[in-house]
Amino acid sequence: MSASPDPLATLRGVCEEELPAWIRDAPKGSAVGVACSYAPLELLHAAGLVPVRLRCPGQPSAAADAWLPPFTCSVARGILGMALDGTLDRLAAVLLPHTCDTIQELAGIWRLVVPAAEVFTLVEPLAVESPRAQAYLRQELQSLAERLQERLGRCVTDESLRESLLLYDHVRRARARLDRLRDRLSARDAWAALAAAWLLPPHRYVELADRLADALAKASPFPDDRPRLLLAGSVIDEPLIPALVDELGGRVVGDDLCNGMRDAEPLAGESVDPWDALAARLLQRAPCPVRHAPTRALGGRLAELVARTGAQGVVHVLVKFCDPHAFEAVPAAQALDAAGCPQLLLEVEAGSGAAQVRTRLQAFLELLAGGR
Repeated sequence: MSASPDPLATLRGVCEEELPAWIRDAPKGSAVGVACSYAPLELLHAAGLVPVRLRCPGQPSAAADAWLPPFTCSVARGILGMALDGTLDRLAAVLLPHTCDTIQELAGIWRLVVPAAEVFTLVEPLAVESPRAQAYLRQELQSLAERLQERLGRCVTDESLRESLLLYDHVRRARARLDRLRDRLSARDAWAALAAAWLLPPHRYVELADRLADALAKASPFPDDRPRLLLAGSVIDEPLIPALVDELGGRVVGDDLCNGMRDAEPLAGESVDPWDALAARLLQRAPCPVRHAPTRALGGRLAELVARTGAQGVVHVLVKFCDPHAFEAVPAAQALDAAGCPQLLLEVEAGSGAAQVRTRLQAFLELLAGGR
C-alpha cells in the first residue's frame, strides 16, 4: 500500500499552480472561479459547483493590457489574462462580486472579450451594519441561485445550502486550527496551508488540513526569539513575502488578508433558515475596505490582532493600484501609531523583483529586533 502524500507538500503544491491541477482532471463545468472573499462559497457549493479563487501568481499576461488601463492592479490584469489565453476555459462560470471598482468593471469586460463565458455578479450591500442589509442580501443570494439554475441548470435547495454551510464551517475551523499552530510552521508554509483553502475542494482541504494539524500538534514549537510580524492587506498570491520573512529571521504570528484569516469568523452555524445564516455570516465577517462598517474599522481590528497574537510589528502589503486598501491604510496606520505598534507599508505587484522588498523587510526586522 502506498503511503499517503505529505499534506503540507500537497498544500504547498496547489499554491504554486497557476490553476489547480484538480480542475483539469475534474469533469468540465464542475468548478466556478471567484475573485473575492465576499463570494458566497457555500451557495456555489450547494449548487453542485466547486468554487476556486482566481489569482495572479506570476507576471500578468500582456494580453490584458489592451483591455485595462495601466493603473489597474496586477490581480485583475492577471485574471483577465488567464481568461483571454484560455487557461480558465474549463470553468463552468466565474462569479465577480461587486467589491472594488476594478472587479466591477472586470465583469463587463469579461463578457465582451470572452462572450462564451458565463459571468455572474452579486451586488452585496456596502453598508454592512445597516438594519436593512441582511434582508437585502438574502434576496440577492436567492436571485443568484435562480440565475445559476436558469443558466447552468444548477439547483440550490434549503437542504443542500444547509449542508454546504456546515461543510464550510469545517473548512474555517480547520484554518483556525492551523492558524493557532503557526509556531510550528515557517511563514511560507503557514501562508500555503491557509491560502490553499481557496484553491481546493472543501472536503479535500479539510482532510489535508486536519492531517497536517494533527501532525503539528505533536511537534515542538520553533524557537520564539525571532521578531514577530502580523501581515495585513488584500491578497498575497505569491510566497515571496513570507519566504523572505523566513530567510531574514522573522516569524509571522497572524494575518488579516483576503486569502488568509480575515473571513474565518464567524461560522454560519446551524439555522432553521440557511439563507439568513449565509447572509448574516457575510455581513458579520471582518469587513474589507470596500465595505462601510464604522464600528469595525481596520485600524482597531489590527490593534486587537497585534495584542492577541503578540506581534511586534505590522507589515501592510499593498498591491499596487489597489485604491480601497491604499485609502484605508492611512487611518489604520494612525490607529497603530496610537497603539505604539511599529509598521511597514510594502507596495508590491505580481511578478515584481525581490530586492527592494528584501531590503525594506530586513531593515524593519532589524528595527524590531533592536527594540526588544
